[in-house]
Amino acid sequence: MKPQEYGHLCSVIIILLNTSMMAYLKVKRSALTFGRELGEGGFSTVYQATWKQSLLKRQEVAVKRLHKVNPSEVEIMSKLDHPNIVKLLAVLDESPDYFLIMELCTGGSLRSYLDQRHGNRLPLDQLCHLAKQAALPLKYLREMEILHKDVKSPNYLIAKGKILKLTDFGIAKNLKETMSNATQSASYPWMAPELMKDLKLSPTYDIHSYGVVVWELLTLEVPFQGLEPQVIVMRICGDNERPPIPPDCPRPIADLLRKCWEADWHKRPSIDEVLSVISDRQAVAVAAKTDRQRQILDGSWMLERKICGSAACLLTKPYGIAVNHQGDVCVANWDAAKVQVYSQQGMHKSSIDTKLGLKPGTRSWPREVRISSDGSLCITDYTQFVKVYSPAGWYREKWPAVSPQNKSSADEDTCLVGLTMDAKGQLLVGEIKKRYISKHKGDGSHVASMKIGIEPWSLAVTSEDTIIISDWDMSMHIVDSTGQSAASHTDEFAKYAFQENRS
Repeated sequence: MKPQEYGHLCSVIIILLNTSMMAYLKVKRSALTFGRELGEGGFSTVYQATWKQSLLKRQEVAVKRLHKVNPSEVEIMSKLDHPNIVKLLAVLDESPDYFLIMELCTGGSLRSYLDQRHGNRLPLDQLCHLAKQAALPLKYLREMEILHKDVKSPNYLIAKGKILKLTDFGIAKNLKETMSNATQSASYPWMAPELMKDLKLSPTYDIHSYGVVVWELLTLEVPFQGLEPQVIVMRICGDNERPPIPPDCPRPIADLLRKCWEADWHKRPSIDEVLSVISDRQAVAVAAKTDRQRQILDGSWMLERKICGSAACLLTKPYGIAVNHQGDVCVANWDAAKVQVYSQQGMHKSSIDTKLGLKPGTRSWPREVRISSDGSLCITDYTQFVKVYSPAGWYREKWPAVSPQNKSSADEDTCLVGLTMDAKGQLLVGEIKKRYISKHKGDGSHVASMKIGIEPWSLAVTSEDTIIISDWDMSMHIVDSTGQSAASHTDEFAKYAFQENRS
């Protein structure tokens, strides 16, 4: 017998010994008709299947095939009976295969449900309802002296009647084991700091993870999305960083999240305290209304209140700003020579290096950011080029703003700064040293140029296609689509006119 086969046999024997009195059936493979795959994890694959219980009785179920047999998962699930926990119905043990037959939740995961809302945030009443459903199984598990250890939105499933059910007990533990060393096999964005620091669990470990789930309900976002595990550990343990709480979050929920995320697990609230806050919807609603009115009155509803991140990602001289097709905020970070990308709730997601595409040693000072119709990111950075990045932030190309009146912007003396977009999706680029504005298509091809007598520091286009120009002398000028003067702060105002590129 091979060593791995012997180990599997021992695991199965342990399961049979430990679960001889457990409340589930043992079925044969012939009783199951497998359907589509529902999902796959590191230790299992889940399928939809039909369970033929008798000649007349069939039931649609979820079947979890274990790649690695875990005796404690079967032992724990066999004890559980709660309306907000996915129920274990039967077990199929035909070596080398081992399957858990569980109730089927047809609504998918909570995470997929939030993703499908496409940024349309949950009404407060629905948020509280889901948060309460997510907390109820944790109260039951506490009474059963069980720690789930992997509480996260993908592990909450939506059953018929929009009932939220907790699943996946593959790494669950008994509370008596929580203060001993534990295997670090949880999900980092939801992981409490004590497990990251010394591989020890605490009795309030699930409370920290639950707080992250409530944050997901508030923001619809994935916590620390796109970051490597080691970066998450550094931010949570080193910088004591947590997911940013939205400024419009009702105060009772915001206070609850801060308590759930306490680094000292002794200071976290009990599950009864959590339910007390979440269940009082009227108090949450009143607080939300009062806070919103106060924010409007005192002017605190500001974007800069929402932009945050670790010390490495703090903004220095944020100049141009734009919102991409995913709703992320892209900010030109002048000092850092980067465009910083943040979620709307202020979570730093990525940095785009604006030095890419330039000659070695050339300094980049990102000034303006615009998003083209295909989602590409266009920036000016005081060089002679407009640089273009893909929607994902990868450097793609650069193109010069050609001006027939001023030869070519490949001239080393060219300095592109202002950047905007008109209703046709054409980019308008301002050159401050040689004082002209040029129009370009999304692919960079030159359309027209306009020689002006001022330095076009910033540009904007109104719905009537009127161009607004602010210059280096802090004056504002307005010209119509033909370049004719519409208004000015000064009496001396040249009549500008676009000249088409006929080359």
